[in-house]
Amino acid sequence: MSERLYIIGNGFDIYHGIPSRYSDFKNYVKNVDSCLHDRIEEHLPIDEQWNELEAAFADLDVDHITDEAGQFLMPYSAEDWSDSGHHDYQYELDNIVSDLSQGLKSLFCEWIRGLNIKPVRQPFCKPLPIDTQAIFLTFNYTQTLQITYQVEDKNILHIHGKSEDDDSDIVLGHSWNPEDIPDFNDIPDPEDRDIRIREGYELINNYFRGTFKPSSTIIQSNRFFFNNLKNVRQVFVLGHSLANVDMEYFEVLVRDLQDSADWVITFYGDDELERHRQTVRQLGIKRVRFCAMHELDGDIMNACQ
Repeated sequence: MSERLYIIGNGFDIYHGIPSRYSDFKNYVKNVDSCLHDRIEEHLPIDEQWNELEAAFADLDVDHITDEAGQFLMPYSAEDWSDSGHHDYQYELDNIVSDLSQGLKSLFCEWIRGLNIKPVRQPFCKPLPIDTQAIFLTFNYTQTLQITYQVEDKNILHIHGKSEDDDSDIVLGHSWNPEDIPDFNDIPDPEDRDIRIREGYELINNYFRGTFKPSSTIIQSNRFFFNNLKNVRQVFVLGHSLANVDMEYFEVLVRDLQDSADWVITFYGDDELERHRQTVRQLGIKRVRFCAMHELDGDIMNACQ
């Protein structure tokens, strides 16, 4: 088993000229389904570039969508009430949460599978001195490692699924602990609440469950991979944001790796460097070096040997 582990994030693909930023996905959605684009911007608290898309799933504006659907919640006592309108409110809520979950994910998978991966060419970017016989844990869905560096599939774990495999379950979502996800029907005497409202809140409950990224389950399903990292002495984190949504993976990695392992972590800009420093302190990583992706060379890669 190799003594080198590479952890690959989206910055790695971006470095190689792949338009895989969330802002690129935003433009794709806007061109393909402008209604979904507008719905995402209206109901998810997301920045202009959609950089925190996964985290935004957990912050759905529940009050806003229930207010919007409320126009279909006609009182039973209304003169023009009809049984045919009994599910109008739930139908409208279901349209919204389905668009923001299944609809968004479906377009995301379509977009990911359409990204064009090409062999690296100078002077577009400098090829990285990667050990192709090492172990690779990639959070990306693309085949950049295979196409650009000829890394064999057997050396790579696509922890969140693979773009070229139509049967692969692409993982996209927030990191709320399921126990912390609010149950909007958890009130005293819920049976006294209008059945339409109860059913509507259950749709919202299902949205939060459906957009949850089950990191613990994914780790357990790949326990063999994590259990075989005992010999790793060098860890290279290339292009990963170390965002909270993926923090559970890094906590397990730090726990399973030896304290003597040397880490090299790339950053993009001073703000990310400072965030990385804070995250490294929280994780308890002791031996670490930071550098920009374009600064990586054989000397840096071998400095921790």
